[in-house]
Amino acid sequence: MKNIYLDIDGVLLDHRTGQPAKHLDEFMEKAIANHKCYWLTTHCKGDTDSALEQFRGKVGGKTLKLLERVRPTNWSTLKSEGINFEEDFLWLDDNLFESEKNILHEYGAEKKIILVNLNENPDQLVEIAKDL
Repeated sequence: MKNIYLDIDGVLLDHRTGQPAKHLDEFMEKAIANHKCYWLTTHCKGDTDSALEQFRGKVGGKTLKLLERVRPTNWSTLKSEGINFEEDFLWLDDNLFESEKNILHEYGAEKKIILVNLNENPDQLVEIAKDL
């Protein structure tokens, strides 16, 4: 079981439309069933309410129930502050700062990041879900 750290904008919600990414339901079902999922997004700094608000009215009740099981993280400057580097993890994000890449490198965790690009690959979440 891994910790899965999830960004919202550009990963679970499409930047262009603000709508849920394709295959969000399937991805979340697999992620929640097999791993501990955490919000790692500007919409969550210690509390999940703002993160969940991004999905209200955009996803069905079943998906919202899955999203409600995602745990909060708390960080102040860099998202990487919210990661527990002592446990196995994957981090899904659409954009990392150079300083965050450097921190991943310091921990030997460069392969723990999955850069999501829904513009280039709208089916990326279902592809990631296959390996969860």
